[in-house]
Amino acid sequence: MTTLLLLLLIVVVIVGIVLILRNRTGKKTTPAARVDPLADYPEVYDPYKIGVGDIITYAGIDHVVRGTITLDEEGYIWHEHLLDGSTGQRWLTVENDEGNLDMTLWMRREGTGLEPNGDVILDDRVHRQIERGTASFTAEGTTGTAPQGIVDYADYETADKTGLLSFERWARTQSWEVSTGRAVTRGELTVIHSGPPQ
Repeated sequence: MTTLLLLLLIVVVIVGIVLILRNRTGKKTTPAARVDPLADYPEVYDPYKIGVGDIITYAGIDHVVRGTITLDEEGYIWHEHLLDGSTGQRWLTVENDEGNLDMTLWMRREGTGLEPNGDVILDDRVHRQIERGTASFTAEGTTGTAPQGIVDYADYETADKTGLLSFERWARTQSWEVSTGRAVTRGELTVIHSGPPQ
């Protein structure tokens, strides 16, 4: 019985070796040609479809969208995207304001001690409040916020509208987050969406 099993094992090994050698000397397959993964993407991106995983190039620097917050104030909806690049993190706000695309890049300002009460002076410039409210939000990806909740906000600008200042408070028990911003045009950004084009 042991001899029979040993012979059977030897036959299986020999057959295996023959099959391997036959596959090596048989038909050779050529690897598939590489395909441009962005060939089917449109030249013009859709700013309203920016989302987690997209790559955004601004001023020659690539940023990945780490997280997206969707805000809703009584049916008025806008998005804030956390961009992470070699020069640090910044936020991109995208909104449709009465049919006009508004995009703003924001940088957090730590340690200002400012609150949205009356006129605010920052960097020797006077900022006046232009909007204030409360919105509900949902978040996806990495944002540093809860998955959903309520945010208080206040937006300010200088008299010449070149200096933008934003206050956000993601919980009533938290202090205000302060950011300075600048409006950007669609052409200043290049966007590669991470998913298939829609």
